[in-house]
Amino acid sequence: MLYNITISGKWMDGSEFLSVCSSEFLDAPTRMLLLSDGSLTLLLNASLLSSVGLQRLRQEEVNLDRDMAEYIEAEAGQTATDRDVWLMNGAKRVVYANSILPTSLMRDDIYNEIARGNTPIGTLLSEQSILTRRDRLQIGRIMSVAICRELGLPDATLLWARRYRLHAEVGFKGALIEVFSPKIFEGTHGKGKDQGLT
Repeated sequence: MLYNITISGKWMDGSEFLSVCSSEFLDAPTRMLLLSDGSLTLLLNASLLSSVGLQRLRQEEVNLDRDMAEYIEAEAGQTATDRDVWLMNGAKRVVYANSILPTSLMRDDIYNEIARGNTPIGTLLSEQSILTRRDRLQIGRIMSVAICRELGLPDATLLWARRYRLHAEVGFKGALIEVFSPKIFEGTHGKGKDQGLT
């Protein structure tokens, strides 16, 4: 992962997250975005009413360590693509994402598209009508000075993030973490309520 992040509090499963939503002033669109089991890029397109692009920051092949292999349910030591990107709304950064994707589990065409690094994973799988599911979803608020500075936010800003496993019907799988810019949620809250997001 390119940026250091630190969890504030703890990672929460879906039920725990919903139990704190009322105190965090999170409305339905925000809750749905964080809890969604669907393509993030499609949801962002609908929320922002414009297409979402990709800025690749880093992409390299690494060997899966034991902990990550157990999490993904893959073989330790095998080659995986480790990728860091920003999902972009025009010139604005909206989501930072890190993905760990075992290459042996990818079809050649998917591997080639990911290697080019021009298309978000969700968009790539949706365009090929590949069914996916996400499990082990956890949501939390994280601290990252580097990400805050990239977003033009104060260093101490808390950011919503989620992490999960991705499975596809073609055997493709991986581990992802996504960190959301508070600016995504602007306009979905009543006056003053967006304070719960920063």
